[in-house]
Parts: sequence; C-alpha cells; structure tokens
Amino acid sequence: MAPRVLLIGWDAADWQMIHPLVDAGRMPVLARLIEGGVMGNLRSLQPMLSPLLWTSIATGKRATHHGIHGFAEVAADGSRVRPVQSTSRTTKALWNMASQAGLRTHAVGWFASHPAEAIDGVCLSNQFALAAAGTTESDWPILPGCVEPVSLGASLAELRLHPSEIDDSLLDGFIPGLPGLDRTNPVVIRLVEALRTRLAECISIQAAATELIEHEPWDFASVCFECIDQVGHDFMAFHPPRLPAVHPAAFAAFSGVMNATYRFHDEMLGRLLELAGPGTHVMLVSDHGFLSDHLRPSQPVEPAQWHRAQGVFLLQGPGIRRDERIDGATLLDVAPTILTLLGLPVGNDMPGCVLIQAFERPPAIEQVDSWDKMGPARSPDSDGPIAPGADLPAEQAALRQLVELGYLAPPSETLQRDIELVFAEQRFNLAVSWLDGGRPDLALPLAAGLVRENAAESRYAALLGHLGLVGGDSAAVAEAVATLAQNHPGHPRLPWIRGLRAWAEGNMPVALTELEAALAGSPNHGWLHCRVGRVRLRLRDWAGAEVAFQRALALDPTLAEACYGLSVAIPRQARPAEGIEYGLRAIELCHDFPEAHFQLGAILSRLGWFDRAVTALELCLTMRPGFALAHRYLAAIYARLGRTAEAGRHRSEADRLVAEKVAQPPVD
Repeated sequence: MAPRVLLIGWDAADWQMIHPLVDAGRMPVLARLIEGGVMGNLRSLQPMLSPLLWTSIATGKRATHHGIHGFAEVAADGSRVRPVQSTSRTTKALWNMASQAGLRTHAVGWFASHPAEAIDGVCLSNQFALAAAGTTESDWPILPGCVEPVSLGASLAELRLHPSEIDDSLLDGFIPGLPGLDRTNPVVIRLVEALRTRLAECISIQAAATELIEHEPWDFASVCFECIDQVGHDFMAFHPPRLPAVHPAAFAAFSGVMNATYRFHDEMLGRLLELAGPGTHVMLVSDHGFLSDHLRPSQPVEPAQWHRAQGVFLLQGPGIRRDERIDGATLLDVAPTILTLLGLPVGNDMPGCVLIQAFERPPAIEQVDSWDKMGPARSPDSDGPIAPGADLPAEQAALRQLVELGYLAPPSETLQRDIELVFAEQRFNLAVSWLDGGRPDLALPLAAGLVRENAAESRYAALLGHLGLVGGDSAAVAEAVATLAQNHPGHPRLPWIRGLRAWAEGNMPVALTELEAALAGSPNHGWLHCRVGRVRLRLRDWAGAEVAFQRALALDPTLAEACYGLSVAIPRQARPAEGIEYGLRAIELCHDFPEAHFQLGAILSRLGWFDRAVTALELCLTMRPGFALAHRYLAAIYARLGRTAEAGRHRSEADRLVAEKVAQPPVD
C-alpha cells in the first residue's frame, strides 16, 4: 500500500459528460488517470441528495445510520432553521478514523462538515468558502467553525477568493460571448452572478487544498468540490443538444458552460496530482451523475430529478490495475476501500465491501467490530461546539445558496412552518433511505405519519403507496390511492400504484393496462419500462418483454434490471447465448442481484454447462438463502452429476422453504 491516499470528490460528475471530452483530448489529466488505473460507474443511493450521499461516502454507512437526513436542520434550541451540521453526524467519518489511527489527515470542503472537527491535521468545513451577503474582498472575516485548528484560520482565510474578484476575463472562458450579452436582463444577471459565485468558491477550495497538501504533512487528504452540481442546475439546460424550450440566443450564449466547467476541474486535478506525487493512491468519485442528454427535464422539477444513479469512480496508485474497468461499485464501497489502502481495518458495521477487483493482487483486509467503539471521534483539544448564533452570516449565505439551487423552499410566513417542513423532509428522506436499504417495514410508519400530517404533499402519498406494495400492506396502498385521488386526481403516480397493486393481486392484464397508462405520462422513465417488461414476463409475452427492457436500456444503459429482464426474455426466444451476455452484464452492473445469478445459472444448466451453473446458483444462495427454486435447480444438477449428498440437501431445503411458505397465513 502507498504511504498516502488522496480522495477527491466532484459532486455530480458524470461519465456521459466526461467521455466525449476525454476522447476529444480536452481533459488530458483525467485521461492519464484513467489510463494509469481503474475506472467504472459508482452506483448511488436513494434519496440522491448530496449531504446524505457524501456523508455515506465518508462513513461507509447509509443515512439511516449516519444521522444526516437533509440539507437543513432545526437548531437545538429551536430558534432557527440552519444548514445541516457535522454535529448531527452520529458515526465517524474517514478523517476521524485515520486521525484516530495516528495518520496525519486533512479534510477540505466536505458536505455537512460545518463546524469543522478537530483532527490530527486540518479540517475546513463546507462553509469555508461561502461569502455572506454584504461582505467584500477587503471585509470578509473568517467565521467561527470554518477551520480547525482555529490558529490556522487567519492564514487560510487569505487564500479565499471573493466573488467580486472573479472578473469578466475569467468568465469569458466559460461564456465566450459575455461582452455581447444584455447585462440588464434579469436572467442574464442571475446566471452570470451565479457562475461568478460558484467559481470563486471552487477556486477557494482548490487554493486551500493545495496549500495544505503542499505545505502540511499528511497521510490521508480528502477534498470535495460542489461546483459541477451547482453549475449544472443553472446551466445544464443550455448544454447541447438544444432543448426545444431553450431560446436559440440563450443556447448560443451558455451552451459551452458545462464543458468549460469540466475542463476547469481537469486543470485543478492536474495541480492536485502534481502535489500528491506519483507514489500516492488517488481516488476520484462523484456521488451521482447528472442528466445531460435528451432525458433532461423540459420543465421545472425538483433538483434531484436531474440526477442520474451512476456516479464516477477512478482509482490509481501502486498495486492498482492499469487501464481497466471495474463494475458493480457503490458509494458504500468507498470507505472500506480507502481504509484498506491506508492499512486500516474495515468496520463490520459498514455494509459496503473493499473493491478488491481494482487491485493487482488481493489486499490484506483487516476487520474491526466498529470504529465507533474505538474511542472518541474528536481530538481532546477540540474547541467544542460553536456558540448558538455565532455563525449566522455563514448560515444565511448557505441557506440562500440552497434556495437558489432549488434544494430548499424559500422561507415561509412563519418560523414554525419552516421548522415543520424541515422535520417532514428529514423523515421523508429517512424513509426513502430505509426503503433503499431493504427495510420497508421501518420506512412505512414514517411515510404513513407524513401522509396523515400533510395529505397535500403528493410525494408522501406516492411513497406510502410504494411501501405498501413492497411490504404487502393493502391498507397503506388503499390510503395512498385515496389520498392521491382526492388531492391530486391527475397525479402520474396513480396509474403506477394501481398497476402495481393489480400486479400484487395477480391481475396481470389490469397491471399491464395501468402501467402502460403510467408510461404514457412518463415515457422516459426507465424503471416504469422495466415494470412493464416484468409484467409481460409474467404473461409469457417474451417478445413484448424484450421490447420493454430494450426501451429501458436505451434510456439508461446502466439499468441492471433491464439486462436481467432480457436474460429472461431472450432465451425463451431460442437465443440462449445472447441471454447469457445480458445476464453477465446485469451482474457486472449490480453484483448483489440474486435473481440475476439465478437466471444465469438456469440458462447455463439448460445448455449443459453444469459446473458453471452450480457456481452461479450457489452465489445466488449466498445472497438469498431462502430462494427455493435455486435449491431445486441445484438439487437437479447435483443429481445429474452424481453428487447425491448435495442433491439431497438442496432438495430437502427447497421442500422446507415451500412448506413454510404454505403454512404462513395470507397477507390481509
């Protein structure tokens, strides 16, 4: 393992943007990083909100276990709504673990990291670079909680760049026609000032990170840049190809901003790599992708609807494979892999895994029960929590930025209403995270409470309906349908929920009708195409199912479920080899997919490739031991191979599982 590890975060970076720029020679630094290491998609988590996701990357845990549940929170004394704080995190982050292990550590600009934590090194919070209203280049004091140790605050503050210092000569590299724009137009003013602010913050983070990496000793350093996501929410609508709703003049003015933003990050990356040195392990990740093609929303939507579920993963360094692709990585795998690179144990309470496929030789992986049981997360010389209200200017600047980006609603008429909304959104995000983590039983009570408190919020009712379907709770489904029908009779989720309810009841023709009606209102929804494909599989309409899954893949080539569906539908049309290819692709995209392993084993067994089929089916059972049909397949294969003991064991287990299922009372 290398003596040092550098973790770089690019919020919302996406291969769909990167690949064309790399191929055109316009991101040469990233191209060298790709050629010298491994790359692949990094599957995100739900909900796709940056504070939750970046905290999952840093802790190796879902939002259900790390305590960060939104962009905003209510101050402990109930006096105000504020940006979510590092003190709300309930588990250690990588900088705590590395510091506790005696490694010199720097953490710069990470989401939900304010107030900065005292570690064995330097911590700069995500409010370090924010310029509060009314500040100027010459009157911009460093605010409490932005820097640890506090003694470095004054010197590091000098590295910041105020938005007023970003002149038109720099902006011209992003908006070449800037001098000719109507600078009295409110839209132009807003966009230009937004870009000016984002660049100032990005440059400030880069300046601080390079200062620490160059002049302060370190073993582990992490730096997070929010710029790509922030600029994307303002300018991705203008990116080529031109959307019908975008005026040609606006397209001509702003169409190059996103590519310029990526090239700017490539230049900053070059300096970071130069300072890190050739012997350093460098990992670059993004928390999710960002729509940049014909799937971009054509009308105003919640910011998260611009996000794609596949982020970016890159790793280079000693002992890492070169110029190769790895598949199946998730956000939860980052922390275990970083710990292994640092020679530190991985917590057994981290659900992710070490990405051993990235290494030339499998690394030694040590384990510990939990880092949270290994002493305090903060250094004993910490200055303690900052005083209530001491950082109000920074809080107000951060909240204003979140409102501008659309992540928070503007303040309402009363503080009490704002507080209620924050608590509701935190519970909603927590419910979605429980669902994403496979615990719909813990999510359903949260969703039910939200619907009863705020029936007018369609997202809450839609979530309740989905949870009721997943958990077999017909009363919850009925309540969700009634709530949506009463408050939002034209809501696109109504046919979606009715279709899945019909599916759960075994009425496949009605399910197909309702789901296709849902698709009529959401034709670019890959998940819905997969649902239609699944129903057609149940109806044994193999050709129709193939069409549905191919449409889903055309929308998103990284949909593992669509590949799985094709691995089922295509062999039934006498094309088994093609089915195997799709089965392998499904597993590459999402290794933890027991149904895909089962289907691959089933196809291989039909072709007489029994040894390979056994491997696939046994893998399926390691992930889902109660899969009765997989046990039956293995019983038949082992019997054919003359391995009677194994055949008998799997046959008995299949019979037991079926008997238990029959004995269970039906769901009311």
